[in-house]
Amino acid sequence: MSTPTIRSAMPDDAEAFSACHLACWREAYENLWGSERFAEFDPAKLAVRRRREIESGSADHYLAELDGEVVGIAIAGPTRDENPPAERELYAIFVRQGQQGSGVADDLLDAAIGSGPASLWVYRDNPRASAFYVHHDFIPDGSEKIDSANILEIRMVRR
Repeated sequence: MSTPTIRSAMPDDAEAFSACHLACWREAYENLWGSERFAEFDPAKLAVRRRREIESGSADHYLAELDGEVVGIAIAGPTRDENPPAERELYAIFVRQGQQGSGVADDLLDAAIGSGPASLWVYRDNPRASAFYVHHDFIPDGSEKIDSANILEIRMVRR
C-alpha cells in the first residue's frame, strides 16, 4: 500500500487541488449546505481562482497525493482576523473520506502551520473536526461568527 506524499501545491496543481477541495466539501457538507449550493460551483472557475492564489503566494497551499491522486488539501497564511490571537491561520484542511483517520490530515496540518501558535475557524456543530483540532492542542477562545451559508463558526486557537 502506498503512502501519501505531502507537498506544496504548484500552479499546475490548481485543477486537481480544486477538484479535491470540492469533493471534500460535498462529503462533509452536502447535508448541511444542500445540493442546490453545490450546483452553483463551477469547477473550472474554482481552478482558475486557485491557480491565481497559488501564483500570488498570498497563502500557502499544500496537497496530499496518493498514487497520482490528490486526496487532501490544506491552506494557511497570515491571520485574517482584526484582533488576531496568533499571526498564522489555518484557512482550510480537508481530506477525502477514504483517507480520514490515516494520518494524512495530521501531516497536512504540520506542513501548513507546524507546531507553533495558530488560529482557525470551524463549524460549531462539527464534532469530528473539533476533536481533530483539540487533539492538536487547539481550544475555543469564545469568538464566533456566521459564515456565508448562515452557519455558526467558532474560533479555535493554539498558543
